[in-house]
Order: sequence, then structure tokens, then C-alpha cells
Amino acid sequence: MRGWNDLGVVETIYEEEHEDYSSASPSLSPTPSSPPATLHSTVRSWSLTHGCETDVIIHVQDSCFHLHKDPLIRRSGYLKRQLTDASEITICPPLNIAAETFTLVGEFCYSKHVVITVFNVVALRTAAESLEMTGNNGDGGHNLSQITESYFRHAISVNLEYATILFRSSLSLLPEGKETAVLASRCIEALALMNGGDGNVSWVDEIKTVGAENFKSVADSMHRRFSQSHDLLYRIVDFYLKEHTGKLTEEDRTEICSFVDCNKLSSHLLMHAVQNPRMPLRFIVRAMLLEQLNTRRAIFSAAQRRQNSTHHNQRAPTLSSILHRDAALRQVAQLKAAMDATTSHIQNLETNLDGVKKLLTESARFPTGNSLENKIQRGEKGYSSSRSFQSCLSTEGNARAKIEKSIGRRLMSGLTIAFRGLKSQRRSKSGVLSAVNVDGDENGVSIMICENGLPCHRRSRSLF
Repeated sequence: MRGWNDLGVVETIYEEEHEDYSSASPSLSPTPSSPPATLHSTVRSWSLTHGCETDVIIHVQDSCFHLHKDPLIRRSGYLKRQLTDASEITICPPLNIAAETFTLVGEFCYSKHVVITVFNVVALRTAAESLEMTGNNGDGGHNLSQITESYFRHAISVNLEYATILFRSSLSLLPEGKETAVLASRCIEALALMNGGDGNVSWVDEIKTVGAENFKSVADSMHRRFSQSHDLLYRIVDFYLKEHTGKLTEEDRTEICSFVDCNKLSSHLLMHAVQNPRMPLRFIVRAMLLEQLNTRRAIFSAAQRRQNSTHHNQRAPTLSSILHRDAALRQVAQLKAAMDATTSHIQNLETNLDGVKKLLTESARFPTGNSLENKIQRGEKGYSSSRSFQSCLSTEGNARAKIEKSIGRRLMSGLTIAFRGLKSQRRSKSGVLSAVNVDGDENGVSIMICENGLPCHRRSRSLF
């Protein structure tokens, strides 16, 4: 890890912690100096130098800034547009910029100097993007966006403490534009690397406080940044769903999980996703189909390697090698049929689930038990009729409750059993089974597995 003194930054940056420091060199070697001039003093000095008074008023939250138009429009494209035909504007709202942050922005507009610390760099970086302080302004100097980006990039790599501070600052500014979500995802990436991949991840607890919409923004940014592997994104999504059990709608859960690309998950996490009850059904089905595809590729690859090895070691094919090759080809065809049957079962489960939902929706249209009981109590029905209706209503309510509770459990059980049936077909020492017999009926799938040198056995599993 590099120390704070090793940070390379441009000369316009000052560091202020317990004392005020400045540096005229590219590195931040702490040398005591006088505190930087406040914005009020800077504006006053500018008025005396140029012989003109302030001519614009800018409202930020509960503060009012009397400033000069010329230095502002040279540094900010946003302020240039807003002050074209007006001398008094309000920027917060609509922008999420604190008065303290705008004070630093104002100082930079006047003097090209700004006080940056690990605690305010995220706010300044976001403000620079919102105020469009990205141009070179024709003076060859660095703009505020470049300066804050350089500071952020170096500070995030110093140590775990600084990266955590930056991460918290990013979360507190959500949802102020896409830039904040990008900064948060960069912090997550840095924190994961500092923890050695899967170590002390107490910083993840900060995610629990993020709302669903803000979390979607961060997940979307991570989806775009993590081009090679989505293992970290999957773990964070799973943690968020666990901490918000019962608090998210099905639409929110589905959209959040859509940012995880199953093709970029490692094999063990893909297996975990298939059996994860927190994941929505659509995501589980997608992960299961991908696992089937990977299994098929592995079998084809093993068969091909074995065939190539046979051709290499033997000049002429023997009867044994021909039979073994034919058995491997039959196994591939039978496994494909089994996987197609599993896919069909999954589709039937989804169809049945939709049917149950429609049934529950239609049953909800009938008169409720309270209305019938009121009629019965008013004397419209006899005593025996009343007890009959109440019994029917009670039975119907209990049946409906049982159906609702068992839908998810039966569905997940069926998916798990179907997947385990496929998994058992790969348990061979040589990687290729001698023969596989698959029989399907309306109750489930029956699989006969014969391994080299081992007795045959038949497994019969039902999806329910």
C-alpha cells in the first residue's frame, strides 16, 4: 500500500485534515502554510482588482452567493447557459449540490485553486459533472473534473479506510446522476481487491441502507464495468436480496437480478444460483439452462478427447473401441433427451403456476365471508344454512392459504430435483458413462445409469 504522502496530484490541490496544508509540487508532501482564502475574501479581492462589483446572485439550498458572472461562465458550461439571460438563479434544487461544496466550486472559478480532501472529493467530482466543468477554458489549465478525478483515482488505492470513506460518500449522494453510481461501483471494485477477493467485507453492510432504485443504478454500473466476471456482482445482489427479504416487489427482484450475467459466473456460483431460493424464477431457469448447456459441452468435449486418443494410439479401430464410441454417442443423445425433458418440465411448472395465479385471482372475485356472514346474521338464511356457509367459507379459505404457501415450495422442489437428476448423470470416474437409459412418464423421470465396472441402478424421481 502506498502512503498518503505518495499521492501524485496536480499543483492546484490542497490537503486539509487536522491542519491546513498546501503544496506546489506534484506530490503531497505536507508543508505547513496559511489557510486558503475564503470565497468571500476572494470575491472581494477580485472586485478591487477588476474595479467592478458583483453582478449575479446564486441560491444554493439556504445560502445566497453574490458573485461575478465572468469567472463563473468561463469555468462552467451549466452556469454559462443559466446566466445568459438572468442575473439571479437557483441551482439547488434542481441540482444536488450542498452550499459547502459550491463554496469550493466558487473558489476554483475565481482562482483555479480548491481544497480537496478524501471527505469532499466525491461531492466535488459530482458537482463538476453536474455543472459541466469539463472544458479547458482556453487557458491551458486543468478543469475541476480532471483535478477531482485524479485525486479520486489515487485516493481510492491508498488503503481500505480511504476507499470505505469514498464509498460511503458516493452512496450518500445517490441518485445524483450516473456519475455517482459509477464512483460507487469503482469503490466496490477497489474494496473487493483490497480484501483479497471473498476476506473482511464489513463495508458491504453499507449497501443495506440503499433504496431499490439507487441499488439498481449501482448494479447497472457494475454490470457495465465488470466485463470479465460477475461473481462479485452476484454476491452483492444476493446479499441485498437477503437483507431486503419481503421488502421488494417481484418486479424489483427480477430487475435487480437481470444485471447479473449468468454467462460470467464461475461454475460454483452458477450452481449456487440454481439452488438459491432468493432468486426470482426467471433467473433460476436461466441459470439452470446454462448449466445444462455447460454439461452438454463437457460431455461432447470428453467424448471428442477420448475418440482422438483412440485414433492416436491405435492404427485400426477395434470392436471394443467401436462399441465404446457408439455407447458414448448414445449417451450424448439420451442426455440431450433428458435435458429437453427437464426443460419441458420447467415450462410446465411455469404454466401451472400461471394457472394457479389465475385461479386465485378469479376466486377473489366471489363474495367474501364477511358479506355472507352479515346476510346470514340478519336472518336471510336459517341456522343450519348459516353453519353450512361458514363451514364452506372456512374450508375455501384454508385451501386457498395452503395453495398459496405450497406454490413456491413445490416449484423450487421440482426445479431442484430436476437439476439433481441431471447432476447425477455426470458421476463417472472416466468422465463418460457407458450407457444411460431415460424413461419418462407423467409422474416424473426414471434414469438408469451404468458405470464401467459398476452394477446398474435405476433412479426414479418425481417433480412433486
